[in-house]
Amino acid sequence: MQSHSDKVTAAANRIIQNLLLNTNVESFGILHQMPFIEFRNEHGSDMHLTFDSKVLFSPTYQGEVSDEDRMLIGMNSLNLKKVTKAQCNDAADLEIYFEGGAWLKISGSSKDRYEPWQLSNDIPVAEGGSSVIALDGGGYAIWEGQQQE
Repeated sequence: MQSHSDKVTAAANRIIQNLLLNTNVESFGILHQMPFIEFRNEHGSDMHLTFDSKVLFSPTYQGEVSDEDRMLIGMNSLNLKKVTKAQCNDAADLEIYFEGGAWLKISGSSKDRYEPWQLSNDIPVAEGGSSVIALDGGGYAIWEGQQQE
């Protein structure tokens, strides 16, 4: 029998995969001191990932730069790449893998004990929108709407 935590993580993974698989990195940056990556699917719909947590990129830039520049260099290395795999775990860590072997890993523990990351398709829940918000140290807040006919 699955625990409540396992069920929540499984639901978060289902939504993450639904939103991200086969999308491409469309844009990225830092808005209001919050890093973000936008993904676009084949239908032209955008998914938005924001994060305030430790992030690792592969390939890793080896030069001496500030943390902010290292993040922008890492995000740039993913620009226009297609997502091949996306998953999260009970600790709220998020891993996204891209064509060509590149990857992005976001820690489920935030810098300021707030939500370490969130992913949404920016559609209102009442119109079928989905959103996953990672909780600091583990767990998820999930909104998943169904379109009304």
